[in-house]
Amino acid sequence: MNIRQRFIIFFFALFLFVQIDGQAQNDNRNFFSVTAGYSLPVGELAREKLNDPFAGLTGSGYYGQINYDFRIARWFGLKFSGSMNKNTTRPQPIVDIADLRVAEIKGIINETTSHTWDTNVSRWKFNAIMVGPSIFLNINRVQLEGHIQGGYVQVTSPTVDMTGRFESGENQILVHLSPASTSGFGLGAGASLRLPIAGPLYFHLSGDFIATEAELKNVAVNVRVGNYPEVGIPINEKRFVGVANIGAGLGISF
Repeated sequence: MNIRQRFIIFFFALFLFVQIDGQAQNDNRNFFSVTAGYSLPVGELAREKLNDPFAGLTGSGYYGQINYDFRIARWFGLKFSGSMNKNTTRPQPIVDIADLRVAEIKGIINETTSHTWDTNVSRWKFNAIMVGPSIFLNINRVQLEGHIQGGYVQVTSPTVDMTGRFESGENQILVHLSPASTSGFGLGAGASLRLPIAGPLYFHLSGDFIATEAELKNVAVNVRVGNYPEVGIPINEKRFVGVANIGAGLGISF
């Protein structure tokens, strides 16, 4: 039996259990859950843009999140959540901007051969603490939840180090992007599905979108070719950045 077949059987068995165990209404007012899963970047960091070294620099990743819901009324409540994202870094935008600078300098230093790159990058970090209203739709013990939130968001850009080598074996190329961090107000929205397992324990599926306007100050892509003076490309613009998270986990109601 392959993994896909086991996955289908698991959810079919879970569905039957929900039908048997879900005859009573879920009258609990508190819900605590932990989820983890897949993350995708959204906004200006996710799409390529000319003359912006950060555009297209972020890739997919993973996240972890904790949630606490307090139900004020049967259909309305408050949701508190904290999440940590780590997304991969795609160095190609930095490679492109470095290639332009190398092409400008090659003629000055009399270098005529082509070059290759070795890259070393860290991850983007996107952390958030959010709170906001939520609504609930109860179908026996199965619960659908939707929410909008606002709160504190911190974004940390990656370190990018690249070493370039010419075929001639001379004039080593060094490229460095230092990390930077910014924080501010962000907005979020999402939904979740809660399926009872046994007693207060439930299976939690969730999807969330979190975004902010980030300004990474005093950041520059520094390029050095051989003994030619280092060239710095400053980055001091505001950008709309965010993540879309899809994950699963477990929770308890009480």
